[in-house]
Amino acid sequence: MKASDTHRFCEAASLPLIHYRGQPRQTGSLYICRLTPMAKCTYQISMDVNTDDNHSFIELNSPGSKLIIQEINKKVILKSYFESSSGDLGSETIYLGNTAEKLDFEITFDGCNRTNTISAKDGRSIVTPFYNFERQRLPYVDFSNGYIKFTAFIAGKGTYIDVNIYSIIQRADRKLITAVGDGRLVPFGLDGPHVRNTTEQGIRYLNSKNNRGTIWFDIELLEQCSESDLKYLCSLVFNDSWDAGVHYSKELNSLPPEQAYKVMDEGYLYVYEKIGRKPTSWCSMRNRDNITHAIYAYENLGMFWRNGDSGIHAEKDVGNLDDDTWEWWEPVSGAGMVYPAFTHELDLEPAIKYSISSSKFRNWVDNYNSNNASIVSFYEYSQINRNTYGASFDILQHTKSSVIFNARTNGSNALVNVNIRSGENTRVCDSTSDKFLRYKIEQDKSITFRVENNHTYYIFDQFPV
Repeated sequence: MKASDTHRFCEAASLPLIHYRGQPRQTGSLYICRLTPMAKCTYQISMDVNTDDNHSFIELNSPGSKLIIQEINKKVILKSYFESSSGDLGSETIYLGNTAEKLDFEITFDGCNRTNTISAKDGRSIVTPFYNFERQRLPYVDFSNGYIKFTAFIAGKGTYIDVNIYSIIQRADRKLITAVGDGRLVPFGLDGPHVRNTTEQGIRYLNSKNNRGTIWFDIELLEQCSESDLKYLCSLVFNDSWDAGVHYSKELNSLPPEQAYKVMDEGYLYVYEKIGRKPTSWCSMRNRDNITHAIYAYENLGMFWRNGDSGIHAEKDVGNLDDDTWEWWEPVSGAGMVYPAFTHELDLEPAIKYSISSSKFRNWVDNYNSNNASIVSFYEYSQINRNTYGASFDILQHTKSSVIFNARTNGSNALVNVNIRSGENTRVCDSTSDKFLRYKIEQDKSITFRVENNHTYYIFDQFPV
């Protein structure tokens, strides 16, 4: 795939014609990135498919979905697959159009009901659960990730499959004040943490770029910490805005439920007492955990699951940010594509297994910084994007040139778009903290900025005296 450099790896909300060709014995996918994480949104797609064997097909992965697009008897159908509780695959099928015409259809992501709705241009639609059964059962609001993926599979006696993508547009319901996801936040964290001389340089480099992350504290490693190292870790949390999580030292899947829950309770309390901050997310040894543990952790301990299809396992073959997966991470980070990342050690060259070499880690950080992306904790990334459902706004005053409103969020900041036509003299004031705020002017002259919970905001035109 080649596109104009000005579009930088297919910027949402629309893109020029892309010609994507799959060939036998070649692997690879086309990622359309820079989309906005949302609890509810619709992707409008216009494309066509041409192949010399009806066994060939396109797999389209939008957030939470596994869709197969295939020619059958000069007609193009789409199948949406989903897992059942028994592990079997179910599917629903919809007709998109004839092979000789452009295919226009929509995918509506719903992270509250955990469904995808596929709508064809003739008005017909199908509704299916998210593909991954564990993701269907998440105990909290889900949100879309920032990319869509196309993969061509050539089968039978086929020699080619051509895909022309004419446009992809992401839409969401808009109000006067709309909470929107932040597509430039990259969630990152460390398991362990491992001994200080294998991570401190990388952490210092992150902090120097005004970045941060999550530390999933391993109980066994935390028990071995010296007093000075513990003080250093607490300083990262309290002074450098790093977030605390729990890395359970056991494989939870290997334990009976009640024993697993006891381990989770004890580990949570231990990290809370040692660090002084409640953990907000969790994982376990070798990521051997499941949705049952995720439900317990959220409902009883208030923690979000790092793993699963909505977390680090959306791409099954990626896993850690490490030297073994760098071939994938290098172009992804270079394009500014947001994907959750975790690793172990940062400072050795070359790195040990499941860790990343110092030079590669700095390259990864620099790639995102050059794309104006911020590396943050999993909790900050998740809460801002969940606010696209949870945030509400009380409008106290609205005129043609001014708005006053109160913000109510899930406790974390929200990114909001205010649909007012801004000018060169527009000002945004946080009346609660008595500060003027910076904001981004969008193409339609609306403005976007961050708000805090239980704060009042005043937007007005300040004309020169």
